[in-house]
Amino acid sequence: MKITLISTSTTSSDQGLRTISSNLKKQGKEVKILFLPLGTDDYNKLYSKNVITQVLNETKDSNLIGINSMASTSKRAEQLIKILKENKLVVYGGHHPTFFPERCFKIADIVVRGEAEEAFLELVNNLKNKKDITEIKNLYVRKDNKEYRNEVRPYNQNLDDLEKPDYDIEDHKILENNKLIPFQERHFNGVIFFQTARGCPHACSYCTNTIMRELYKGKGKCLRSHSVDYVITELKRLKNKFKTIGVFDIRDETFTVRELNWIKEFSKRYKNEINVRFKCLADPATMGTGKEAINEEKIKLLVDAGLRDIIIGIQSGSDRINFDVYNRYIKAEELLKCAKVVNKFKELNVMYDIMTSNPYETKEDLIQTIKLIIEIPPPYYLSVNNLIFFEGTPLYKKAKEDGIIKEEKDSASTLNYWDRWAHIKLKKKNQYLTLVLNLMRGTANKNRIGMFSRSTLNTLIKEDFVNFNYKHLGLTKTFGTFVSLMDFTREHVMKPIYHSTPTSFKVWYDKRRYKA
Repeated sequence: MKITLISTSTTSSDQGLRTISSNLKKQGKEVKILFLPLGTDDYNKLYSKNVITQVLNETKDSNLIGINSMASTSKRAEQLIKILKENKLVVYGGHHPTFFPERCFKIADIVVRGEAEEAFLELVNNLKNKKDITEIKNLYVRKDNKEYRNEVRPYNQNLDDLEKPDYDIEDHKILENNKLIPFQERHFNGVIFFQTARGCPHACSYCTNTIMRELYKGKGKCLRSHSVDYVITELKRLKNKFKTIGVFDIRDETFTVRELNWIKEFSKRYKNEINVRFKCLADPATMGTGKEAINEEKIKLLVDAGLRDIIIGIQSGSDRINFDVYNRYIKAEELLKCAKVVNKFKELNVMYDIMTSNPYETKEDLIQTIKLIIEIPPPYYLSVNNLIFFEGTPLYKKAKEDGIIKEEKDSASTLNYWDRWAHIKLKKKNQYLTLVLNLMRGTANKNRIGMFSRSTLNTLIKEDFVNFNYKHLGLTKTFGTFVSLMDFTREHVMKPIYHSTPTSFKVWYDKRRYKA
């Protein structure tokens, strides 16, 4: 069988699709992957007729086509499916069909829910051998005008059983400047994103992981990890295969959830066998073992192995918001303990993630968040993200019930992540303090946090100053318009320049950006 897998992702490191490809190739199937990124500046943007023609040409000999998407790229995926299914059997998978199978079942005759490696392989083998496909677990199937909705199979508890992701780039093509061209090493931009685990230890109300937990309820442990040997073997293979890779970006929900013994073994082998800079995600609750809030030994081991960038989720400096709204049971005091530990390692670039533009925030919640950020020992980089109510999550349902979301645009799902003022205007509430918090985004050192000196920031959150600007929004709106222009320039001018530069420059720039 000839199979084409199509990624509508905005990056070329689609590990799930690559793993499906490897599983199929092991069974002797002929597989190629098309990466069709269109950037993140406009998620509603569709593929041109020229691109569609190229995709049709690339898939003309395929027996089966698999297309994946997240919610943000679902319109593009649906555009492709409607055209391709006229002459081909098309399977629709990924995050979006997993969370909204009924909606996607109206578009495609076969929908995959959940982790797709085993289901897709079973589908291909049954088609090849002319066996029934209507009872395959994880699949919704429409056949002979009948519809079949099957439950998901249990989670694969041994991730090492999966084939290693397909990085045979000679079988891949990528969309660049509206042309499908052979995939080249330069398309990684010097970075490979890699997952060493699946699942998350948390069940935050704003996150789609809660939907996965419900879907797989009673189907095994959600949080699973590859062995150290699997991870090291694979990263070594990629390092040797792609000589320009300067960073491995580990995209586990929280890498530091591992037990200390796993971290010890990983760190020792990574330093000796890989020795390439790496990044990871973390949070205060999982950076220790047992009941400890923080375990300095974990960080020391990882830094010694090559960890140079860590992103730590705060979300809010208000315990009320984290506990009662986000179901994220991490206190502000835990974050400060964490911050003091990571601050000891001068070679480590630390980024903290905050969420705002949340209608459930009060003036007091925002001031608590700003004060917490001020208290975090510098240097660090502050990332401020404006809340999107993702459909299907508990927080989305609550906002619906409370009348915050009256129509789809109220969820902010149609807004670009980078357009900060658009998010603030949409949510309407706390515009002044939310804008102040957004303007704190950037490098924090002993003198400044983002755009503000620390002395200015302390003035901006004084009670009289806050009350005046809540009552008189003129200055807030003026600065908000300026922020829109600044964000547009960054995304459409500066970012393309940054991405077109050599990896060595990016490493140098990022170091200055975090440490300035």
